[in-house]
Amino acid sequence: MRYFVLVILTVFSINVQADRNAKQEQLEEFVQIMNMDSVVDTMYSQMEVVMQNMSTQMGVQPSEQPIYDEYFSKMTNIMRETMSWEQMKPMVIDIYDRNFTEKEVSDMLKFYRTDTGKAIIKKLPVVTQESMQMSQAMMQQTISEIQVMAKQLAADLKKAREKSE
Repeated sequence: MRYFVLVILTVFSINVQADRNAKQEQLEEFVQIMNMDSVVDTMYSQMEVVMQNMSTQMGVQPSEQPIYDEYFSKMTNIMRETMSWEQMKPMVIDIYDRNFTEKEVSDMLKFYRTDTGKAIIKKLPVVTQESMQMSQAMMQQTISEIQVMAKQLAADLKKAREKSE
């Protein structure tokens, strides 16, 4: 009887591992089809543009630009090292693995192999970039309003503290 149970458990674990490997292979293909590595590169390019625009927002003077550029370069290098696609890929695959069944991954692969799926993959970076630009523009206005409110809050708190003393 023990031998029978052991055989059943062994066969079951082999099947589970085979299913797991099949899903992992599908997920590997999925991130490849979706060009997620180039999405990360695009993200860094966009981030660099944002950081370069920060020098203007910070009022960096021409004489200060080399200092800003040095820090900008260091920050960019740190981010590229700590958040490279090679480091992100296993985590991204794990996220998809936890949230999608093997059938769902298979269905997504089938879809993204179609002409419509390929068109989405091709156009999605532009749509994402335009969405980010829109969000950044909205955020600039919001940040300005929040900064004004934060200054007013600080002034009101200072007044309240002076009254209580």
